[in-house]
Amino acid sequence: MKGFVGLITLLIILNCNNKSEDDALDCLNVACTEEYRTITISVKDQKGKVVVLDEFEVVVLPKGADITPDTASGDYEWMTINGVYPLISDKYSMEYRDKKIEINFKGYVEDRLVVDSDYTVGADCCHVLLFEGETDVVINNL
Repeated sequence: MKGFVGLITLLIILNCNNKSEDDALDCLNVACTEEYRTITISVKDQKGKVVVLDEFEVVVLPKGADITPDTASGDYEWMTINGVYPLISDKYSMEYRDKKIEINFKGYVEDRLVVDSDYTVGADCCHVLLFEGETDVVINNL
């Protein structure tokens, strides 16, 4: 009898999970737009002037997997003129579908760390999403 109760208890525990089939994303019947989305941040000083970062990096926390986008010279020039830098793009929408991950953005001016911000991102069936984090960064100490 104890073995039967133990077996029933074990089966109940193994069949319990936090997500039902209804909770999981059903992406088979979703029509996605053809646009390619990138979540970006804007970096400015206290006066609203664009901050040109010499270098930036984006890593997945806690292990530090580097997901810094490769930027062609023309793309980087546009970013520095506008003070807009990419966090994560639809390149990662499949990898992080139905997940929330923590990422960190670091920006440097003359080898000095001026931006160090954490974000919570993820993806739905089609595109990356920003859940938490300030996309308008103001640098006070330049």
